[in-house]
Amino acid sequence: MTSTSEVEPPSGAPHWYTIRQTSLMTGLPESTLRYYESIGMIPPIARDPSSGHRSYSDGDIDLLLTVSCLSATGMSLENMKEYLSNQSHGSERAGRQMELMAEQGRRLDAEIERLQAQRRYVEVKVRYWQHIRDHDEHGAARILDQGSSIIEAARCSVVKKADTERPVDDKPAEGGMRS
Repeated sequence: MTSTSEVEPPSGAPHWYTIRQTSLMTGLPESTLRYYESIGMIPPIARDPSSGHRSYSDGDIDLLLTVSCLSATGMSLENMKEYLSNQSHGSERAGRQMELMAEQGRRLDAEIERLQAQRRYVEVKVRYWQHIRDHDEHGAARILDQGSSIIEAARCSVVKKADTERPVDDKPAEGGMRS
């Protein structure tokens, strides 16, 4: 792999962009652009020979827009790297590309379900507090009774999300206890 300091923009290239311009165009923070380069998510970025600053090409922008879209779906870095790597293999890896996107679709469906449960919880609480505001204790109690399954579903969705986002770590935390 060529280091970034050895890559120079080709002469006569039509458009080159600074890291700031690239950040604005892609919606990715400058630190994220540097990070993606450092982990090999994107190839080494050309450097301006006079300043040593990164110079992003139109092709880099296109790639980063794809990365930005994948990231916006919540796709893991590992899956994003695999997806980008597979792109150059066309039909040979089309099946795997479909699997990666289908997996991400299922993750998004689960997230939508969690968000819908949380939204229903908020709606129940709004109705509850409307009754409290109106000094309607019976109405508030009725809302809590009717909404208990909604409240429980929202609580479970929060716990489920925390469980799926918790990293698997077989090592005990400091003090010898697992967190």
